[in-house]
Amino acid sequence: MWTARRILKELADTDRRRAILASFWKHADLQHKMIVQMQLAKSLHFREETIRKMPPEKKADLLASRIGVPEFDQYLEMALMTYHTTQKGEMLAAFLDRWGVPHENGSIESDDYKVPSADEVRAAAKELTQFDPADVKLYLATAGLLMADEWRDSTWAVVDEL
Repeated sequence: MWTARRILKELADTDRRRAILASFWKHADLQHKMIVQMQLAKSLHFREETIRKMPPEKKADLLASRIGVPEFDQYLEMALMTYHTTQKGEMLAAFLDRWGVPHENGSIESDDYKVPSADEVRAAAKELTQFDPADVKLYLATAGLLMADEWRDSTWAVVDEL
């Protein structure tokens, strides 16, 4: 099973992990950022104001230090989603186009589509060679994590093969 923790530890090198977590601090809604700041302050024995004043990359490093702490899991998932929709939209769009899933710049707009089979996911991963294979694995693992069970079956099987 590909959890946010496992994805960030096993599929994201240090630079990708930092970019993913920094994207949370740059693009997530204010309420979620404030909650994470409070949790980080409590967990690390920092003043909340100190964390609030840090640049996104430093906050990303602090959040990375909490990857094994269960109360941060949902925010790690949000970071993965935010990263892909804000930084990797071209790749998302290419995969979704290949699978015939309606979207707007990589963001799925409708629930009326056929979930791709493992064979279709495998074929897309082989065909879309313009994207870094590490980014493809990260995307497929994240799609399986954040989407319905059918997505997990088809995407995670291919991630495990790659």
